[in-house]
Amino acid sequence: MPYITREDGEHFVIPSYRDVMSTKQKSMLKKEVLALSQNYGDYITLQRKGSQYEVAFSPDTGYLLGESIWHNFKRPMDMIYCEAIPNTTEAILVIVKSGSVYLDGSFPLESIPEELIIFLTQQNNFEIYIYGNVPISQTPEEGKFNFEPKAVKSFKVLDNPVFPTVPLLKIYQLQLVDTVLKAHGIGVFPTRQIVIGVVVVVVGWWLWSFLTAHEAVQQVILPKEDTYAAYKTALTSPAPGQEIKQFLDRLNLLYTMPGWVPLKINYTTGSLTALVQSAGMKVETLFAWAKNNRATPTIKPDGIYLTLHISALSRPTPENIYSLNEVIGTLVDRLATVYPGNHISLDTFTPQGAITEVKVTIKLDNVSSIVLALIGEQLQDLPLTLQSMDIKLTNGIISGSLILNALGS
Repeated sequence: MPYITREDGEHFVIPSYRDVMSTKQKSMLKKEVLALSQNYGDYITLQRKGSQYEVAFSPDTGYLLGESIWHNFKRPMDMIYCEAIPNTTEAILVIVKSGSVYLDGSFPLESIPEELIIFLTQQNNFEIYIYGNVPISQTPEEGKFNFEPKAVKSFKVLDNPVFPTVPLLKIYQLQLVDTVLKAHGIGVFPTRQIVIGVVVVVVGWWLWSFLTAHEAVQQVILPKEDTYAAYKTALTSPAPGQEIKQFLDRLNLLYTMPGWVPLKINYTTGSLTALVQSAGMKVETLFAWAKNNRATPTIKPDGIYLTLHISALSRPTPENIYSLNEVIGTLVDRLATVYPGNHISLDTFTPQGAITEVKVTIKLDNVSSIVLALIGEQLQDLPLTLQSMDIKLTNGIISGSLILNALGS
């Protein structure tokens, strides 16, 4: 369902797509937003977070469901909210991770534990709020999902539902693309900035003329070229461990397809493409699921593929560079603790100016999703970039390869 209508007639929208975009080049940002709106809808919201924008797309106008409810609880970093919908077998579910809405919508009660199970493999600090008879409990209870106490910051059973009274906030109102871009000064002629620039130049020229008339001109030494620019650029990409977490989230989402199963999955640069096979259901059922879960179906000669996007935040600029031999040695030792055996192969060490890089292939031999999650955790804080993943699935068991690029001196 793309939106939920409240009793007062207000629409609360579940976006068809969310993304995180850089603010560095506003002209490029406008092009990217317009291109994505062609596929995901003409209504958007735009929230600035530091040097990035969080963008949500929808074919429908209304207010963002997840963000509106999240704001009601004063926007905790990690949050789960579940509210039973009266006279139905569904509930509203909102999940927030690391200060961003991870999942929101209306879900059948029996499917909610499936949406939460992926978090059992992660370190969490959830503020949990529930209302009504929902399949989430604070302590173990038959037929309900519960977290370990260390994963829960707080757990509160509400006396009243939130959705009927959640405030309508303009910052979470989906509006036409052009209206939102102009409101943020994106893609419009920067008259104000030009006027300020001219004033700064004139004042600067006057000060320079005044000072040079009284003092000798001092020599200015230009800074040397940053020999590690390529290294810094490569390692401001999303962290491989975070990408693997997002990949597993999407994999668990694919397992919710009614009557369809994923057979093969390829992941590269934020895009996951899965070959899917029917277990007896019609194609129209798959297409309906894809529409509700922000997936793009494509029919090819060898079968039907679904494409899902993964948005992971960029890393901060690295401040240190390490020996590539030490990087590889650390990676081997860490993997041995969670995935023993000889599963790593290295390509040729290739000098790239002041740094050296090497392609690292990790072979996946009949591993579970939990093992893959543990592998992802071992990549934390290492100078690695994730190039691609190619896997085959057999009854939930994973085989294939994970290709990384390691960088160092």
